[in-house]
Amino acid sequence: MFFVVVTIVLGFNLGWYLLSDWWLRKELHSYPKARRYSRIALVIWMFIVFVPIVSQLVGLGNPLEYGPWIWTSVLYLWMGAILFWMLGLAIIGIPTWGFLRYYDRKNRKQVTHSEQMQATEVLESTAQDNILSRRQVLKLGLVAAPPLLVGSTAIATVFAKDRLNVRYIDLPVRNLPHDLEGYTITHLSDTHVGIVTGRERIENIVNTANQLKSNMTVVTGDILDNNFEYMPDLVDTIGQLKADHGVHLCIGNHDKIHNANEWITTVRNAGMDLLLDESIVIDTGGTPIKLLGIDYSRQEADDYRNIRKADEHVNTPENGLKILLAHHPHAFDPASEADIPITLAGHTHGGQIAIRIGEEYELFNAGNYLFRYVDGIYRKEQGNSLYVHRGSGDWFPLRAGVPTEVVQIRLVREET
Repeated sequence: MFFVVVTIVLGFNLGWYLLSDWWLRKELHSYPKARRYSRIALVIWMFIVFVPIVSQLVGLGNPLEYGPWIWTSVLYLWMGAILFWMLGLAIIGIPTWGFLRYYDRKNRKQVTHSEQMQATEVLESTAQDNILSRRQVLKLGLVAAPPLLVGSTAIATVFAKDRLNVRYIDLPVRNLPHDLEGYTITHLSDTHVGIVTGRERIENIVNTANQLKSNMTVVTGDILDNNFEYMPDLVDTIGQLKADHGVHLCIGNHDKIHNANEWITTVRNAGMDLLLDESIVIDTGGTPIKLLGIDYSRQEADDYRNIRKADEHVNTPENGLKILLAHHPHAFDPASEADIPITLAGHTHGGQIAIRIGEEYELFNAGNYLFRYVDGIYRKEQGNSLYVHRGSGDWFPLRAGVPTEVVQIRLVREET
């Protein structure tokens, strides 16, 4: 499967390069210097893109691990952009090209010999004046646009990657015991320890979280990105999280990409409290909290079984407050049916790309097309509460409108 994906990726890139090089040679034939420099720039761009792919394919490792962060950003953005760009060219460009060819042939049949001579003179005059035709400008624009868009966006991500919002959220809770009013939970999610969110960024996330001095800290999955070589960084950094009532984790889909059992074993051997369809009772000095954590599953039906299994793992203390840790926010529905007042989740990255006017008015959010719960607080009619985290790190370098965050949740009584 890996080689199939790599072959497709290389095919799209090679197709774009060959098409672009052909256009440059054809449309700039009257401008030899511009043609030469443009083709050199094209080769350099493809070298930047191809080296990491080919290097990993032949077993030489990933040079992105040692190169500047912007190289990583360029490659990730390019892989996403080139797919849609080539598909767009195929869907729109091929029919347009066919129509123009038909239109040109039809016009040529209707043109007299004298008119052809006049047209030739006009074309020669245009070439002498060094003026590109609209069609030439369009083709050259189609060559230049992808690298320019990706390059400028990559530069923007370099300045945005270290932006980490600290948010303070009052989460209303149905029938919250009075002694738990004001109880604080630092919520992290989707740290994605790896090549995009490196050790330095994770250390900043951990230091920021510890400075909040919340009663409890939780991490709701996708702690690792996918490369198991970064597990030592995960253990060294996430292992430094501290809270009076403990640091508790649940698993996410990215944590299971390499080898779920190996990831689980490594985390637990490091002394971290991973709740995998399990629960623990936390002594708060007053009303106890029963904290549940479930496994990640692509099937929502599994959430019902996993929640039930976690709830049965230990007895529920009398008047104990139940809190569920789940990576996928859709677990909120079965959690509410199981009468769990609070669910904390992540996974969506807040939609990754959103257009907002302030924090209150959202004009667009890509996550709305994929998830029922995307970002922030959600409530059920019966009073159950969900908080969906925007993510503390990144697996993909581009975000818009939903910056990474460290959240301190304060439990408050539901207003009646």
